Amino acid sequence: MIVARDVFAETNPAYCGAVLAQFCSAYQVAQLGLPPAAALVYLVVPLTISEDLAPTFDGCNKETGFTLWMGRNPKVSVDLAKKVNSTLEITTAAIRFGCIAGIFNLTSDGGVESTQKKFPAVVTTGVAGAALKRARLLGTWMAGMGSPRAVLEVLGVSV
Repeated sequence: MIVARDVFAETNPAYCGAVLAQFCSAYQVAQLGLPPAAALVYLVVPLTISEDLAPTFDGCNKETGFTLWMGRNPKVSVDLAKKVNSTLEITTAAIRFGCIAGIFNLTSDGGVESTQKKFPAVVTTGVAGAALKRARLLGTWMAGMGSPRAVLEVLGVSV
């Protein structure tokens, strides 16, 4: 049996905006209100929506941390640049949608601030629930790294 995927639903700016908002909210909680840098936000869609990376989050929780997760799953960084580049337009559309819809604010220092304190249960459960949970984990883990530079260095990007 062939399983069909609805790529348009998974790349919908509203859905991706909700995923990004979950990431930003979790990051802000862990960083005492400081939003993530836009550079980090562009990592979220390829890492959380990708079903091939979904199993790497199995058994993880907020305490796992970004470096431990990456250490357990070195395949995450394989072709990451290609994945980020292929989702640039999707992420940009999601940020644009989020700003227009009032889900995000862009800060003067290049951050993406979530204005959502709580999402309706229908948004955070169901089929989308797993990707949203992964986004929250990434937000907490990346915030725990202390700086965007530290996250990028773990991914092998020199800045």
